[in-house]
Amino acid sequence: MHHSRFTALTLAVMGSLGALCISRPSSACTPVPDGRYVYDASRAMPLDGVIVVRLSCYSNCPESAPVLLVTDKITGEAISGTLEEVAEIAEVVAGQQESVLAFRPAAPLVEGHTYQIALEGEQQRGTVPWETRASAAVDMDVGAIPVETWVAVQERWRGEASCCVADLGPGSCGPLEGCVAEEVEHYVTVSLDLTGEEDSGVRQYVQIVTFSSPDGKELDTQTFWDGNPSHTYDVAATEYCYQITYKSLIDGTTVETERACVPHGDAGATGVFPADPAQIAANIGACSSPPQGFEEAWCSARAAFCEEAPHLCADNDVSSCEAPDTGAGGSGGSGAGGGGDSPEDPDGDHVNVGCSVGAGSGASSGWALPAIGLALSLASRARRRRDRR
Repeated sequence: MHHSRFTALTLAVMGSLGALCISRPSSACTPVPDGRYVYDASRAMPLDGVIVVRLSCYSNCPESAPVLLVTDKITGEAISGTLEEVAEIAEVVAGQQESVLAFRPAAPLVEGHTYQIALEGEQQRGTVPWETRASAAVDMDVGAIPVETWVAVQERWRGEASCCVADLGPGSCGPLEGCVAEEVEHYVTVSLDLTGEEDSGVRQYVQIVTFSSPDGKELDTQTFWDGNPSHTYDVAATEYCYQITYKSLIDGTTVETERACVPHGDAGATGVFPADPAQIAANIGACSSPPQGFEEAWCSARAAFCEEAPHLCADNDVSSCEAPDTGAGGSGGSGAGGGGDSPEDPDGDHVNVGCSVGAGSGASSGWALPAIGLALSLASRARRRRDRR
């Protein structure tokens, strides 16, 4: 059930990145606490383990060191210990500063007890504290944890992108940017799920993932805690290889797994293809004016959009399309679809075509994190937030 729920949620998140080529995760529309707060925490730990938390901050981030408050839920006793920053884990996701801390209790925890976790000064806004359960039965055999892998061919705009601004009205995230280009570039994203089950000891480790080519050449090394690493390849290979090293947050020991490879299979071809007219239409239909060079494509896309959502369109929204010599006769990127795969992959996973993240009309093709890696990360975190309710 864990994996089926995870996969379904991943697809939902990827869909939310969707047709408008949204330039920020949908979570950015949700109010977040001011200052630093606990975003994630380990759910289970061995009696002599550490309590690992992920801290986040969007605005008014304090310069002072954080203080973690750990309380035995059964006895109400405050647990003393030391707080250590996992220095190699620090990232910024959509403007969100993140860090990972390990709280080392001064004495072993009590079998079967649940411990509540809070940050001193955190604005809870009525949310329940994070909790972790101490158990001698936590499985610390991380080398046996199955690693799920995904190989997908994704698309990004190639060359100069032309952009327009859409406003979906009340309840939306505000003005959003949609970008299009005449051609797309297909590339490969290889993504891993290292999260394991909630009761496994994997969250007592950081994971160091090294991606390599089939001949053993190292390409990229990434360090995560409870994450979903991914790597992109501009050109398809027969297979994609990786090796994982788990570094214990308890005592610093490491567990190194054997190098593994995942085949490219039928994921699709890489290269340059004409942009899909349907994707162009989906990206610009909500714009109130056309992106430069795509006037003709915008006219038909806008007409269809306004037919479905007339409350978001002015009465004369497409009047310029009916007048001669308006520049609407250009190619508009809407020629025959020709080669190239649809933005829907063979398994039905929507692959978002790249949009410029605040880059304006000069957006380059290498615009952002891989959509699948981002979606996996967001879906994993959303699943954990949902599970703790």
